[in-house]
Amino acid sequence: MFTRILIPTDFSTASEWVFDDAVRIAGSSAAEVLILHVRRTWASHPDELRFPADPSLYEYAEQLELERLRDRVRRANASVTTRMIVKQAPDPGNEICRTAKAENVDLIVIATHARHHVAHLLVGSTTLTVLKDPPAPVLAIRYGIRKRTAMNRVVVPVHLQQTSHRALDLAAREAAEVHLVTVCSDEDQGRADEMLRTLTTSRPNTKTAVIRGKDPQDELLRYVVKVDADAIFINAAAEPSDRKIDIVRHAPVPVMIV
Repeated sequence: MFTRILIPTDFSTASEWVFDDAVRIAGSSAAEVLILHVRRTWASHPDELRFPADPSLYEYAEQLELERLRDRVRRANASVTTRMIVKQAPDPGNEICRTAKAENVDLIVIATHARHHVAHLLVGSTTLTVLKDPPAPVLAIRYGIRKRTAMNRVVVPVHLQQTSHRALDLAAREAAEVHLVTVCSDEDQGRADEMLRTLTTSRPNTKTAVIRGKDPQDELLRYVVKVDADAIFINAAAEPSDRKIDIVRHAPVPVMIV
């Protein structure tokens, strides 16, 4: 189970969107929630704030926001403990990763960025930096999607060349029902069937689906809607591919990058 969950926030509506999910996970795991705020500085002058102000003004505003977020956490689950961390850095994404490593975080919960009428198509630069070099599993939640009350049904895409199955192992631990999905051509169906049989041998809560199609992303998202999944867990042994980032952009459910 998770023990320390990091929530980066700039106190915007988009960043607050993930709080309910993070608190629910923390409550079920007896985990501590770390709320991280990064004060932006200039890349050319890392000690100079982009919006100069007396430090006491920053501290006052951050304390107000922290108490508001803590009150939201208490209303959701009074047993969850919270801690505020404030950093200064020119690149919030890299600072999130550094803080996660320093605090031995085992889950980062972050929102995809919201901008104007195309918010559902964008992943902000901060979120993208974290997704491309995750120091821990990252649960990316697209701003505005339907809220879930649990991760009962999780879809895990797998392919024939895959050698690591950390996403599957985590999904089998966290979800009541796991759907292993492979999108392949007609000639690869036999190999796909055999791979899925092997992967489900010791995982009784797992269902399988082999989908024949040319676009794995579209087929996966259609399947997620069809089975009314609560999340997608994606394995990323190396930097997530553009295709996986696109899934985060378009998924109607939270996406866990493992």
